[in-house]
Amino acid sequence: MVWHNDGHSLNLTLEKNAVVISGIECPFETNADAECQIDSLCVVKWFLERYGLECNVGVVPAAPVIKIAWTLVGNPNTGLDGCQVWTIPTDDEFFSAWLASQV
Repeated sequence: MVWHNDGHSLNLTLEKNAVVISGIECPFETNADAECQIDSLCVVKWFLERYGLECNVGVVPAAPVIKIAWTLVGNPNTGLDGCQVWTIPTDDEFFSAWLASQV
């Protein structure tokens, strides 16, 4: 599993007692060679728009914009429905410490 810390972020809002994704920023929407682009769409946006925050791990304070890292599990060549995208806030204490140790 490879974690990509490449500039994706979530715009979040609070609606009653639920956190809702109000936008997903992909820094590579015009770059077909980017890791997140498969068949001209961002797999991060595709999964989050389809499944929401169900495959999110990590903990950070609430904020309107949260930068995320992501990983794709599975083979996208057999179809995205057979894959899974996991996301984690880059400011998560344990993830950021692990990420710093990978340099």
